[in-house]
Amino acid sequence: MNREILFRAKPCYMGGNQPVWVYGTFQDIAQRRINQNATDNGTLETRTDKGRIIDLYGTETEVLCDTLGQFTGMTDKNGVKIFEDDIVEVYDFTSVYASKYRGVVKMYRGSWCVEYEDSILDMVAHPRLFFDDFADRKTEVIGNIHDNSELLAAK
Repeated sequence: MNREILFRAKPCYMGGNQPVWVYGTFQDIAQRRINQNATDNGTLETRTDKGRIIDLYGTETEVLCDTLGQFTGMTDKNGVKIFEDDIVEVYDFTSVYASKYRGVVKMYRGSWCVEYEDSILDMVAHPRLFFDDFADRKTEVIGNIHDNSELLAAK
């Protein structure tokens, strides 16, 4: 099975010419316990707030884990890679009630889905993303929850 495993996240320290997002493989950051009275003094713990992205050139960048998103392996109708936490707009004409909806790409029950509030059903819906959906449904990335959360309110 050939698939691209890729992550993106925001760097911890934004400044100068540093990019807004970094892309590559993800690595947890381990740290030593500093409590001298701990019974397992010196063991490694994984930090939950920060990690590292190692890019194609081997450059390591410390990143904020709450911005970490995995590549779904799919691209939108414009060829833009779709990552977890992207905001997408989907024109679903597969049902009798053709509709356009906007939601966030999430992993739900082992599948990449678009999480959105369905006002007709009065619930949160999770339609799955499939490779052939992008030609048929006209899926388009319009932002992400970290940079453009206001897009979820505007419909």
